[in-house]
Amino acid sequence: MLKQIITIGFGLIISCNNIFSLSLPTIFKNEHTTGEINKHTFSSNILNDSREIYIWIPKDYYETTHEYSVLILHDGQNVFYPGASMSGHEWHLDETVSDLIQAHEIEPIIMIGVSNSKNRSEEYNPLKIGKKYGRCLTQELLPAVRSQYRITRDRKRIGTMGASMGGLISLYLGWELNSHFSKAACLSPALKYKDFNYVKQLTNKPVDGELKLFIINGTEDLDKMLQEGVNDFIEYLDLVQFPERELLYIVGEGDSHSESAWASQSINALRWLYPK
Repeated sequence: MLKQIITIGFGLIISCNNIFSLSLPTIFKNEHTTGEINKHTFSSNILNDSREIYIWIPKDYYETTHEYSVLILHDGQNVFYPGASMSGHEWHLDETVSDLIQAHEIEPIIMIGVSNSKNRSEEYNPLKIGKKYGRCLTQELLPAVRSQYRITRDRKRIGTMGASMGGLISLYLGWELNSHFSKAACLSPALKYKDFNYVKQLTNKPVDGELKLFIINGTEDLDKMLQEGVNDFIEYLDLVQFPERELLYIVGEGDSHSESAWASQSINALRWLYPK
């Protein structure tokens, strides 16, 4: 039996027994932000929780009628302002994307910053409840955002980016949910750490379609421990003859496991994933 999907007003979508919602936007602005950022409350039936969503809109949005490419960002409360960052730093993606669009280095995109929850380590781990988090993004969040914003349905224009465990879940989304995501940027990715090894899991799951990958890992502090997993993954990509034209791998010499490093590294990631 096919499920019937009904949109009621703005942001509330009902699909059979599943109810999920995106509140109407409120303008989010403080001394750290650049451009228009809307803040929403997003409620998920799949994850059975609610969280804040930050949506950054390009300057020309209200002057056009076309659908925009999308970038979903994990730890979204840290990408436009310091938020809950333990270091007190942010990714500065609002400033970075504004500058890159103005310089005609990338296409105008809409960024969706998804705040983490108390279950971050489980949600960002595909060997735990990361698969539910992925279903939440594809079956609930993206449809809810489309009820209020002109974002693309074309998987070739949908990407994801995150760091550390956020880098891990970004790889999962691009690799195993490739029918929804065609771009993934993994910064300091925790692919192999302590009690889990996602690279080993990947050997049984060849990617189904085209995937543009950006991988970067620093050489300092925690990134040193994560390098083994990155090495294993790069070796696996060589083994399966992953297209070189679809991979940009960088060793971040002197870079640490920090928001400051990721802010700098994300510039190359954006140029790679969304070239003008």
